[in-house]
Amino acid sequence: TGINEITLNVCSCRPAVMLLLELGLFPSAPVHLTLAIDLDLLDFTSTLFRVEQPNIHRWTSALQIF
Repeated sequence: TGINEITLNVCSCRPAVMLLLELGLFPSAPVHLTLAIDLDLLDFTSTLFRVEQPNIHRWTSALQIF
């Protein structure tokens, strides 16, 4: 429900990208991460753009599907 800052303890045996994916976050870059997006939000936007129409009915349909 907003922007959260997290600190990751990473090592060469476990990259930050893998830790973020385990937390349900999609990294913005493979190295030097500064941003990650929630996978559920990406799923929602994917659903929205598949059924998007310029009216509120289609938008609420996408929300219900999600």
